[in-house]
Amino acid sequence: MTPHPQSCDVAIIGGGPAGSAAGTRLSRAGLRVTILEKEKFPRFCVGESLLPHGNDLLKEIGVWDKLEQAGFLRKYGAEFSTPDGERQNRLWFGENLAPQHEYTYQVERAPFDQLLLDHARENGCTVHEETRVTALHDAPGAPITLHAEGPSGRTELTARWVVDASGRCAFAGSRAGLRRRGTQKVRRVAIYAHFEGATRHEGKAEGHITIIRTAGGWFWLIPLAGNRMSVGLVLPHGEVKGEGDYNDLFAAAVAAAPAVAQRLDSARRLTPLRATGDYSWKFSSFATRRVLLTGDAAGFVDPIFSSGVMLALQSGLRAADLLVKADRCGRSLRLWERWAYTRSVTGWMNRYARLIRSFYDRAGFEVFMSPQPVLQLPRSVARLVGGQTDPGLADRLRLRLFDTVCRLQRRLNIAPPIPSLR
Repeated sequence: MTPHPQSCDVAIIGGGPAGSAAGTRLSRAGLRVTILEKEKFPRFCVGESLLPHGNDLLKEIGVWDKLEQAGFLRKYGAEFSTPDGERQNRLWFGENLAPQHEYTYQVERAPFDQLLLDHARENGCTVHEETRVTALHDAPGAPITLHAEGPSGRTELTARWVVDASGRCAFAGSRAGLRRRGTQKVRRVAIYAHFEGATRHEGKAEGHITIIRTAGGWFWLIPLAGNRMSVGLVLPHGEVKGEGDYNDLFAAAVAAAPAVAQRLDSARRLTPLRATGDYSWKFSSFATRRVLLTGDAAGFVDPIFSSGVMLALQSGLRAADLLVKADRCGRSLRLWERWAYTRSVTGWMNRYARLIRSFYDRAGFEVFMSPQPVLQLPRSVARLVGGQTDPGLADRLRLRLFDTVCRLQRRLNIAPPIPSLR
């Protein structure tokens, strides 16, 4: 960027999946789009597991064929396990979802995010990497002004609209004074790294994500192309004292979970252990008159069911469509549009939040691990796990019934108990 003032129709803060998807859609609609990304791509990012319903969104922006050719590992399902490995629940997307959702991909995020950002460039977006937005001024009757610092120094950019896709730093929402609140009772932290040589399943199950519940939290094991595997441990925030604690906590948790220890027995860690905290929160509103929050900049859903990338794409495209409609009418967003956008994205997040609460609850997990085909409850749960965020009435009723059965389990032992979690 030059040190001289510039202008565009839409400024997007962040070049991750939400920002890239929104940028592609907006540019295709004829708007001048500038994406300001604080890092240099490719860069490491956690959150490697996609959901099959997200395939539709990648097809909408025209990047699916590129993804198919990128060499990522196909993901045909997911499996859940107790720490001793004695009880498992394996879900196959092909048995529960439409044929076009039989599989998706496990993606290393550095090349995946690069693919999406390059696609936004090819579709007309101006992209500035290593450019950090430092201030945003949204005064009535004047263009929005953003101040940024990049390789060419400081610059000023004016825009009619801003899409905040800045991730969990939530740049615009924090500066707009929007109320932020937690959505789970317990704050959690994830400690994670990439490994080489971990044991993988055979056949189509090779690409399954494995979630292993422990007494205090859970592990994820996500196989990636090239014999790599993303492994993470999620546990209550209070159990982590500091960065020096990561290695000991991780090692002790692996040793206490034979189902994990066996998979990592011959593995070699390739990256340092990193940590991400402050899970599960959202803003009270995801839009102002000319600013829309997308992806993790609007709220963060606990990653148990790998919903992050799909919700980022979904909210980015919904925000772009709303913005285009208002821009063509020469007006800002109306109050009811802001409310409807927030309600829609919150609804997607809340459907996962309810299932996540059941997963963390010991009784709820016992029901989850005993998929009896009563009233097709397992199929409705599997469809949500596969990314169906707008279920039909029958699925919504079954998911409510699933919640009720989980609560009854606390008293009646409807499903077999799991001794290792009691």
